[in-house]
Amino acid sequence: MSTEKVEYLSKEEWQQWHTELLQSTLNRLYHRVPFYREKFEALGILPEDLKSPKDLARFPLTTREDLSAHYPYDLFAVPLRDIVRLHSLPWLPNPIVKGFTLQDVENLKKLNIRFLSTCGLTPEDILFITLEPGMGVWIEEIKEAAEIIGATVIPPEPRSPELSLRILKDFRATVWVSTPSLVLHFMKVAEEKGLLPPESLRLIILVGEGLKTSDRARIEEFFGAETRLGYGIAEVFGPGMAYECEAQNGLHLATDYLYPEVLDPETGEPAEEGELLLTTLKVRANPLLRFRTGDKVRLTWEPCSCRRTTPRLLAIEAQGQDRLSYRGVKIHLRVLEGLMLKVFGLKPQYRLKLTGKDPATELRLEIVMEEKLFLPSIVELHEEAHRFERAFFEFFGIPCRVKWVES
Repeated sequence: MSTEKVEYLSKEEWQQWHTELLQSTLNRLYHRVPFYREKFEALGILPEDLKSPKDLARFPLTTREDLSAHYPYDLFAVPLRDIVRLHSLPWLPNPIVKGFTLQDVENLKKLNIRFLSTCGLTPEDILFITLEPGMGVWIEEIKEAAEIIGATVIPPEPRSPELSLRILKDFRATVWVSTPSLVLHFMKVAEEKGLLPPESLRLIILVGEGLKTSDRARIEEFFGAETRLGYGIAEVFGPGMAYECEAQNGLHLATDYLYPEVLDPETGEPAEEGELLLTTLKVRANPLLRFRTGDKVRLTWEPCSCRRTTPRLLAIEAQGQDRLSYRGVKIHLRVLEGLMLKVFGLKPQYRLKLTGKDPATELRLEIVMEEKLFLPSIVELHEEAHRFERAFFEFFGIPCRVKWVES
């Protein structure tokens, strides 16, 4: 079925489509991945027990801890000789490994092309990408899809905000892909330096973070450009898993590639609002079953005014008590604690926070001084702080400032 038609299936067609694809995924997991086979058998359930998508609730969940525990290849559903691409994502005690077959790579390209095209990218555009090094996987995937569309791409390089704003203007970029916090930061720099926004810019595609309605209005007013939102999870299937259409009434989830569920975090029962779970439908290398994203969403299956019948994410809340998002990179606190244990040899008391005026311009880790952490000189304390700052950047791909504080 063509991409043009699949987003407009009827409710009955979606039901049949999802039942068939879910049965295929469950069979692949049961017969090719021992981890999932053991999970199924422990629950006394088999792939053929799924008669409709609603039956998926009977099957086990998958967590990031599961992905890390089975490092590197234990969750692959194909032989290693069939893998053509490998990514590692930061986690502890082991990285999370994401593998792709050639078919997976082709599907990923198709989905990202759909994402960018739906947002409004055309072959006539000049695309400027500004993302942190910690989002390097997405940078390559967005760049590749944009080039296939036929757009001219300006990939990210180490630049100051002032130089980036100049390039946006001098290169006459028409579309910009970035995170909301980075765009807001660039906007603040432009206002402080008296720099005019580029007149050529017509569209800003924002990924990696949620966006307040007020901040969206500020961005559109300052740059004189429309905005579109994209949503993705690196552990699942890239930056274009959900995307805004011209109606701007929620993000269309690509349910020909992913099947969503929403669970109430307190009861564990299906709900319209709660934690988003995702099951991959076409992934061959390492398919995921009911993956816990950690994102709180509102989901509706009501058709959009654009006539697409794919479900829409009406609200996405990526922040939580167990993690913090900075410029599109999510820092899970249990992983941060593991990194501190690795660097310092212990897990001190700490506070991780965003500092600075709106928008937050710095990620700061305040570590409470303890007797076990005591060093005899200010110089040594600074050196220890810089040592962790370097380790943090190498691990997460974003800067973080360490500050020693009293309890």
